[in-house]
Amino acid sequence: MTGEQRRPDASGRDRILAAAEELFAEHGFDGTSAARLARAAQVPQGLIFYHFGTKQNLLLQLVRERSDTALTGLLPEPRPAEPRDAVAELWRRLRDQLGTPSPLHRIVFRELDTHPELREHALQFERDTIGRVARYLAAACAHDGPPTPVHLAAARLLTVAASVASITHGDGGHGLAPDVVADLLTGGLAAP
Repeated sequence: MTGEQRRPDASGRDRILAAAEELFAEHGFDGTSAARLARAAQVPQGLIFYHFGTKQNLLLQLVRERSDTALTGLLPEPRPAEPRDAVAELWRRLRDQLGTPSPLHRIVFRELDTHPELREHALQFERDTIGRVARYLAAACAHDGPPTPVHLAAARLLTVAASVASITHGDGGHGLAPDVVADLLTGGLAAP
């Protein structure tokens, strides 16, 4: 979406975030000037600094807000009653939400090495996601109490596989059928 196509009724802050997402994904953080961002967002350049203070803060806020949005709706609700069905539906959700390439994926992978705060946020996002998935798996298997190491390992495997499937296989995780993933995991999750 170019600056001319942006919704003029969106707030300046929202237009800045949308322009930053597009331009950082396409040109990188260092390759995107504040002036270019302002033109694309159709706002005065000073508004970027008013809302975010620095371009670095804009990058971090963009990633935080888009990551929070990504976690919304990540887990199936209501959870299917059968553990196998719950795992299959979970895999569908993870591969569709985490395995679909997005501008945010490109930004994070491109900028991780040069922005330590972004790296820490990405690690925290991964920990939060794994924790949510592990709790979902424990509940799906009628496990009382906190997730076990088995639930945590399964959650990590599912989350990482979904996140990198578009990069490593180009299929967004669709090469792993939900029923096959469910069959593989439910046997191990049901073990004591």
